Amino acid sequence: MKKLFGFIITFALLLSFTNISLADSYVMHTVASGDTYWKLSTAYQQDMNRLFAINQTKGESLNVGDFIKIKSLNKDIGIYVNNIKLNPDSSPYLENNRTFVPIRFISEALNVTIEWDGATSTAIMTAGDQTIKLPVGSSKAYVNGVSYNVDAPIKLYNGRVFIPIRFVSEVLGCNVEWNQQTYSVTIQTINNPNIVLNQKNTSYSEDDLYWLSRIVSAESSGEHYAGKLAVANVILNRKASREFPNTVYAVIFDKKFGYQFTPVANGTIYNTPTQDSLQAAKEALEGVNNIGNALFFVNLSKTNLSWIQTSRTYYKSIGNHAFYL
Repeated sequence: MKKLFGFIITFALLLSFTNISLADSYVMHTVASGDTYWKLSTAYQQDMNRLFAINQTKGESLNVGDFIKIKSLNKDIGIYVNNIKLNPDSSPYLENNRTFVPIRFISEALNVTIEWDGATSTAIMTAGDQTIKLPVGSSKAYVNGVSYNVDAPIKLYNGRVFIPIRFVSEVLGCNVEWNQQTYSVTIQTINNPNIVLNQKNTSYSEDDLYWLSRIVSAESSGEHYAGKLAVANVILNRKASREFPNTVYAVIFDKKFGYQFTPVANGTIYNTPTQDSLQAAKEALEGVNNIGNALFFVNLSKTNLSWIQTSRTYYKSIGNHAFYL
């Protein structure tokens, strides 16, 4: 009877530990050499069984670089830009008293260009004359080549690159305030002439989204998100140019000088788009542009289009695509 009673108490205790909202923000910790769950439970004053529960482990040994949850904040960290609440697609977290947010979310909010250097696993943000390089796994960031300590590692977490919001915002000249009572970050850009917040365009049609997402998916299979967004913007740049038709559909299916896009010729334009392609198409239609006025893109490793290198102005490369004005 005593054994049964003890089992019931233990089972109830474990149930109480797992009653945690998955939408909450967390205090997180990057495992260093010598860290154990026991040491972390002592350092953070947390029950060790609770650490096991929120990390869904039975207490397996930790490896250097592991990223674990320490405790739930019982709410999402709020992010406000010029007093407007933003809604990231993945919850911010705290590490070493620093707030980290998904890079794409904050770059869009501040209208900052973002690129991904796959060779070095580095996110690159550009605004005016400021270039911020944020290597994943590093506790250092580089602003115009100068190294800065950001107190906790830049992370690839839940499929998103997370960056320290205060550091990045202040580099961009914004005022940043943290409210400990409400767990919220407020960013003010009003007095900074170098940052203009995106004004979303919601006037596009479902037909625009339907075809744009399909050409993006077919043309940029295997490319990172920035590459997909750039392809979408080439289509929209053509739509706005006097050199090309004036609708998304007409640009994609334009045959004035032959097929403009291989997926139209081989039929892959009709395939169901990936979720990332759909999102990239939507954001491009809403005004997010990372490729300037580029009108052409080409994968030079697969296509021998030497004419484009002599007749059009090179803009930049993203992933396997070179973009031209």
